[in-house]
Amino acid sequence: MTQPHGNPYPSSGQQPQAPAYQPMPPQGSYQGPWPSQLPSGTFPGMPVVGLKRPVSLSVAFWLMVAYGVLPLLSIPFIIEWAEAYMRDSIAMAAAESGRTVPPGFMQQFTSMMTPMAWVSGIIGAGIALLLGLGLRAGMNWVRILLTVWAGLSLLSTVGSFALMAALGLPAQLMFPLPAGAYAVSFATVALFLAAVVVSWLPSSSRYVAARRAAKLGGGYLR
Repeated sequence: MTQPHGNPYPSSGQQPQAPAYQPMPPQGSYQGPWPSQLPSGTFPGMPVVGLKRPVSLSVAFWLMVAYGVLPLLSIPFIIEWAEAYMRDSIAMAAAESGRTVPPGFMQQFTSMMTPMAWVSGIIGAGIALLLGLGLRAGMNWVRILLTVWAGLSLLSTVGSFALMAALGLPAQLMFPLPAGAYAVSFATVALFLAAVVVSWLPSSSRYVAARRAAKLGGGYLR
């Protein structure tokens, strides 16, 4: 039997097949994956396994912890020096004026100064801990802040020593504190500078850049 004129398909009832190609998406549109479709800890363009925190940032964190805790060791030296300094100064002033020192004055001075020294030291340790956590998390503004802080501290220290040397001050006036206090101070400065340097190592910078990209992409890093 001949097929009706104009019917391209046989009489078996076979229907036309859909085209084998997919329509093209609109030009310039983003086809994913979207952040909600990615595993946690990843972002577009990053391997699915994510980027682990480098050892350098963990080292920077512990250096900042030591930087905050170590000055607490110098507080007893400073309190002892302050008591001796005040005792000598008051005795000298009393001898020159012919007056006697009120009883219990040094005990009152010590009872006021000791808590203030420990509270200020603990607050400083807490601030150092928070900054260390910021470095460990890869926060770029934290390491920039610490870098500026380190630069200003170095300039201030060098300027102070240069001024005292130009004035010809004796060593007792330049370094009045006990030797133990200066040893702790120099060690603290070394720890702080080491934390800043480690936070700018290439591995640290890669993690900081990846963290910024993950934040922009809606994900987060482990």
